Amino acid sequence: MSRIACIRIPRFPIAAQQKYDPSLKNKPLVLVTGGEGKKTLSQKIVACSTQASKEYIQPGMRLSEARAICGDLLSQPYDTKLYEEAQTEIARQLINLSPRVSVFEPGIFLLDASGLSHFGGESRFAANALKILSKLGYVEARVGIADSAFAASVATRLKGRRWHLVPFGTDKKFIAPMPVEYLPLMGESVEVLRDLGIKTIGDFAGLSLTSVAERFNEEGRRAHELALGLDHRRPTLPQVFKDRQCSMEIGAPIESLNQTLFILKSLIDRLTADLKRDGLCAEELSVSFFNEEDLFDERPIKLIAPTNSAKFLVEVIKLSLETSKLQREFTGVRVTVQRFCDESWQQSHLSISASADEQLVLNEPSMLLLQRLTTRLGEGKVVQPQASDGYGLGGNGCWIPVIDTKARSVKRTVSETYKQAITPVDVDYILKRAGASGLVSNLVLKKPQEPVKVMVELKDEQPVSLAYGGNWYRISLITTPECLSGFWWDKMIRNSYYVAMIQPSQKSEISESLVVLLAKEHIQDTWQIEGVYD
Repeated sequence: MSRIACIRIPRFPIAAQQKYDPSLKNKPLVLVTGGEGKKTLSQKIVACSTQASKEYIQPGMRLSEARAICGDLLSQPYDTKLYEEAQTEIARQLINLSPRVSVFEPGIFLLDASGLSHFGGESRFAANALKILSKLGYVEARVGIADSAFAASVATRLKGRRWHLVPFGTDKKFIAPMPVEYLPLMGESVEVLRDLGIKTIGDFAGLSLTSVAERFNEEGRRAHELALGLDHRRPTLPQVFKDRQCSMEIGAPIESLNQTLFILKSLIDRLTADLKRDGLCAEELSVSFFNEEDLFDERPIKLIAPTNSAKFLVEVIKLSLETSKLQREFTGVRVTVQRFCDESWQQSHLSISASADEQLVLNEPSMLLLQRLTTRLGEGKVVQPQASDGYGLGGNGCWIPVIDTKARSVKRTVSETYKQAITPVDVDYILKRAGASGLVSNLVLKKPQEPVKVMVELKDEQPVSLAYGGNWYRISLITTPECLSGFWWDKMIRNSYYVAMIQPSQKSEISESLVVLLAKEHIQDTWQIEGVYD
């Protein structure tokens, strides 16, 4: 009798995102889709971390609703390509355990677990699988082994167990007491079954196939077969995975930059020829240097745009070696394409302003120029100035990153990047849910590291407008000031604090209102914003 193993990684998109960016671990994180441009706060949550779930945040919520509940909430766009690459990496490692591996669902893998008696048994198989996944960074993975794929997948849902082995021939008995929600049924169908008193898979299996098919169509017929323990799905032969890397062992130690580039050029030529043959472009490289068996230098190189140009890639690696020189001689080198994508036959552009008429074509010289800056100065250091509207003093403008490296995209306008720095308030939502009083009481004050100096226009000693972040705002509502004076620790203060709702001017790129904490320092006779309510 055949046996099938199922491996489940709970909250797989979240786990893959946290592996890609370790700074997101152990933090309230959500993945969102939709709501591009000005509708960022209308984005829908499709996945949330354990920490976010503890704050009562659930998939299906709007991002604005979730942020009203949790002020420290982090959000990332749902990156299908990233998760597919993570699944490919996992499947490549699981081939070492089983000759047949296939992806069942995102984060769920099926493996052929037949004939394990000669390899230490099913328990050892499960332990080895968990060891592989732990090394890859997925420490919460679970394993289930049964006669059918469905029963094995249900076994991975048991709480408090890293693995569970369903005895031979007992799949139907095992799944019978499980909740009916485990069956592949739509939410409305599950609610109908609950209303009819059908709460377990065993209850559903007791219904006649005719009545189920009449009420739930093909979906119900398929679920009824699974409830009876009939599942013909089997893991298939895996896709042939191809490592995109080249390496070379050198007979004698090398330290010269020219010799290093000569060796790297031959490796890059082979890699790019392979990429072009498959219609692919590199997005990220990794160059590793060895001295005998010792790996002493490994440098990831993120490209500002996908390419399969050997000349460009050699120039980029040269920039990296010139910026950060090797500390010792090497006897071996390896170049790996860490990330790649399908080759595009359209001209790429880099938006450097909000105007579509002022786009910089990403030809090879301009790409190399931007790559030179990012390689030498570091990520997020390539910026352009956003001027104020002309009414403010010098320094009232702001610097906007040209490239958003975390989003792995160069198609970002200044306005889109700037709006991410300040989260506008969804005023309509607050007024509907909490009324006018909720504009302050139910909002979370997010303070910057340092207060932001602003220029304020007064009328009869009352603030009526201000220049903030390179834009001019009209103060539509403002509270009476709360005064604070005296010695605070060793610094004498005398400030007046206002809560103000500010609206951008008609010419501004930002259309949403903001609620800010505005303060006047009477000793310095200056105004500053000490936080933005969200």
